[in-house]
Amino acid sequence: MIKIENVSKYFNTEDIQTKALNEVNLSISKGEFVAIMGPSGCGKSTLLNLLGTLDLPTFGKYYFENKEITMHSRDVPVAPKSMPDNCVHRTG
Repeated sequence: MIKIENVSKYFNTEDIQTKALNEVNLSISKGEFVAIMGPSGCGKSTLLNLLGTLDLPTFGKYYFENKEITMHSRDVPVAPKSMPDNCVHRTG
């Protein structure tokens, strides 16, 4: 199961802050197929990068199989050991 709660992702430059995701909530049950669709620039890739632990949310929580994805001491997201090998995930 995948669950995200109130996830936001902001990108900052010297002049502006861009909200790529703003308080997104999503729950995907085991065995469920989901399509993520939308216009260019709406945050689809940002969401997939967060779900694949390639990036971190600015705010919010992410759970995989009821375990919260946590931060490693080097500030790299760590996927739970139960995450299948065919999932895209980043390791230290």
